[in-house]
Formats: sequence, structure tokens, C-alpha cells
Amino acid sequence: MSRTEEINKMTENVYKGILDQFNPSLKNFVTMGKHYEKALTGVTVAAKGYFDTLVKLGELASDSQGSKELGDTLFQMAEVHRQIQVQLEDVLKLFHSELLAQLEQKLELDIKYLT
Repeated sequence: MSRTEEINKMTENVYKGILDQFNPSLKNFVTMGKHYEKALTGVTVAAKGYFDTLVKLGELASDSQGSKELGDTLFQMAEVHRQIQVQLEDVLKLFHSELLAQLEQKLELDIKYLT
């Protein structure tokens, strides 16, 4: 076997190893990332309901003179919660676009190239 054939065979073995071992693990990683993203989206929906309820409680408390302070506190809590929620949604978008989508695209290109 010539040196060129030997190198070609080694290269094919490396590609086969990537296809058989690394890519399935990467595909599993992307799948788990999608499940994580879906779970966080569910948390976001629940958190919006929590935010709406805080606002309603704040409005109800603000209506009465005796609990106006409580209403103000609930509004402050709702505002902090809203800010955290906006940050979570932004991070979730970045997680999807900059990590999951990129990995999935590169994985598909690898599979097309290696097969």
C-alpha cells in the first residue's frame, strides 16, 4: 500500500469515527437542547400568568386605602419579575439562534459531507 493510500485510509477512518461516534452524540445534545428550550418556553408561559396575577392583585390592593402600600409593593414585584422575564426570553432566543440552530445546521452539513 502506498503512502497516499495509507493516508487516504486513515482519513476515511477519522471521518467514519466522526460519523459513527461524534455526530450521534452531537445530535443527542441538540435534541436535549431543544427539550430544554421547550421546557423554558413553558416556564415563560407560566411566568406570564404569574405576572398578570401580580398586577391584578396590585390593582385590587391599590383600590383600598388600607392596602395601598401592599398594592405598590405588588406592582414593584411585578415590574422586577417582568424585567427578569424579558431577560430570560432574550437569552432563550440567543440560545436558540446562536447555539441550537448553528449546531443543527453544522450537524446536517457534516452528515451530508461525510456520507
